[in-house]
Amino acid sequence: MKKTIALLFFILSVTTTVSAQKTDGNLNRHQFFYAGQSKQRRMFMVQDGKLTWQYNDQLKKGEISDAILLSDGHILVAHQYGIAEVTQDSRTLWSYAAPEGTEIHTIQPIGRTHVVFVQNGKPAKVVVMEIPSTRIVREFTVPVSETGSVHGQFRNARLTSRGTLLIANMGLGCIHEYNSKGKEIERWDGFLPWSVQELPKGNLLITGRKGHIQEITRMGQTVWEINTTTFGITQPQKTVRLKNGNHIINNWYNEWSKTPMDTAHAPVQAVEIDKQGKVVWQLCSWKDPDLGPSTTIQLLDEPVNRDRLFFGEFNPKFPKQFVAPNAPLGVGKGIHPGRVAWIHDPGVAQWDGRTGLWVEDRWNNQAKADDMVREAVIQLSGEPDAKKAWKALFKHFNKTHGRGNRGYKKGETIAVKLNMNNAITHHDTIELNSSPFVTLALVRSMVNDGKIRQQDIILCEPSRAITDSIYNKIKREFPYVRLIDNIGGEGREKCEYYPEQIVYSEDNGKMARGLAKCVVDADYLINTALLKTHNGPGVTLTAKNWYGATDINLLWRQNAHNNISQDKRHGKPGYKTFVDFMAHKHLGQKTLLFIIDGTYGSRDVNGAPAPKWQKEPFNGDWACSLIVSQDEVACDAVGMDILIGEWPEFESMNYCDEYLREAAMIPHAPSGTVYKQEGKPLEKPLGLFEHWNNQRERKYTKIDLKYKKL
Repeated sequence: MKKTIALLFFILSVTTTVSAQKTDGNLNRHQFFYAGQSKQRRMFMVQDGKLTWQYNDQLKKGEISDAILLSDGHILVAHQYGIAEVTQDSRTLWSYAAPEGTEIHTIQPIGRTHVVFVQNGKPAKVVVMEIPSTRIVREFTVPVSETGSVHGQFRNARLTSRGTLLIANMGLGCIHEYNSKGKEIERWDGFLPWSVQELPKGNLLITGRKGHIQEITRMGQTVWEINTTTFGITQPQKTVRLKNGNHIINNWYNEWSKTPMDTAHAPVQAVEIDKQGKVVWQLCSWKDPDLGPSTTIQLLDEPVNRDRLFFGEFNPKFPKQFVAPNAPLGVGKGIHPGRVAWIHDPGVAQWDGRTGLWVEDRWNNQAKADDMVREAVIQLSGEPDAKKAWKALFKHFNKTHGRGNRGYKKGETIAVKLNMNNAITHHDTIELNSSPFVTLALVRSMVNDGKIRQQDIILCEPSRAITDSIYNKIKREFPYVRLIDNIGGEGREKCEYYPEQIVYSEDNGKMARGLAKCVVDADYLINTALLKTHNGPGVTLTAKNWYGATDINLLWRQNAHNNISQDKRHGKPGYKTFVDFMAHKHLGQKTLLFIIDGTYGSRDVNGAPAPKWQKEPFNGDWACSLIVSQDEVACDAVGMDILIGEWPEFESMNYCDEYLREAAMIPHAPSGTVYKQEGKPLEKPLGLFEHWNNQRERKYTKIDLKYKKL
């Protein structure tokens, strides 16, 4: 990833110390909570340029290495020889003394009943403690340098939005990420870290011990970096990113140094740097008030909400859903109504998450992908082999669509809707799109098992671009298969559209109404979606994949997204665009097969696939799964449950099941919407919807889930 250009000015343009007279030094620029490692263990609050609160610890032992202002007004503090929770009226609610020979320099709240901290020692440990009882409920060891001191092992650890713990290992020069079971799920080497924190979009902000601060992606790529010594910050420990993109960086002063402070040239305690690398504010308050050395600066309007922090099963998060577990709605579709085949083949996806692109042959097992597709149609149809399975699928589709009890006929076209949402050129990208290996496996099975002519198969992505890894694999083996995408060229046909093909059941504003000609003209469709979450709707599965079959703009920000994102706050039922897609005669109702490609899967709609899946049955691997059905509602229900089970904390998951409830309850949709097809009200449910009982057992009462591990 290229470094952010504006922030490169940090290194190039800042060459003087922050003692320059023009720099703003007013205390009233920020309202903040402040603490520091010093001989006096003190904490402060500064508001409107004045000291409004001060805490003095009288134990006279240790140093404040970490302090966190919580939204309830309490403060968690780690002071080398112990941890405590104190109130602003100086009461200690509970405290814990570090065992002899150990130190504690960092702490995080987990809800209202637990905290987690790193206990320096030999061995060093991560400890989960119940509060206020101070009962230890979980601990596991973490690696340390064999030669380093206990004091120099760890200073900072922070919980992430994923319920994992990031730890800055000073002795080993690395960043660890652990789950609550003590498994290291990621590690980033080559740093001298004092502190680490997760940024809102998942990147990591690392403050180094020698003035080196940088933001890295989870793949370890540097987004930007600065050397703080160029502007007088010689010992930074923590960095605060402000909402406007600026950064406040602290500058610790060692009171134990043999060289006394030069009071005439006192060091700054912190600086604020803007996005162009300019020092716009400095804190230098050694008297009136004397704030002492700086370790922690936290803005008062950004207290930590302990209720939102969790560590695996400690203070776990569960999204709000409209439908309770095992409360089925609707009627199943397919040869075996409501059947969903979940094929799981560990090893089909093997990317290390950092090297090269995930689409490269070295990271994927084509033979396993071939086996997964064949097994999926076998499990779905109940037939003994893939040849008979394809024939059964076509016969059932044609029979239920008034075409007679027959299979595929030569000359009938099958359009496969890919999901290339993250591709706007033909160049391969690291971001997650349709798998070249699953796509090739599907075409192989269609041609070799289903006996479908190559020239009757269309791979299409009307709203995006089909990348080279897919194009080359398909054309090399099946030169007569057509590929149609939004931009055309380089062997791809450019997509054309029929206008005014969608009449929405309710006024939907500026939503796209045209459809790709290749989709409308096809005799059958196959919808190949991806197993991903999505900001707004919560999930992006087969129903949302239809949005890419419309005449939307290649640049997604120029498109309307009316009713695609439910209101996640109030949870009230409402009309859903997805249901109209599912009910449309040229979309959901013309689909032979619904496939969710979860060979990698991802927690985020954009970017490279990440992270690996930790829950059962994945156990730290990629999802390595295909979810396949003839029932779109049931297919998305299973995909949704898998995503919720893995990432229940993902905020957009709240009420993500609304569109499936609406589809399954037609003609009595909870929103009161009268969903229509070609102006005629729908009279039957679009499929079968149910949530499984729980993530561990994964049991349905009506959905016929066929899970098979190859």
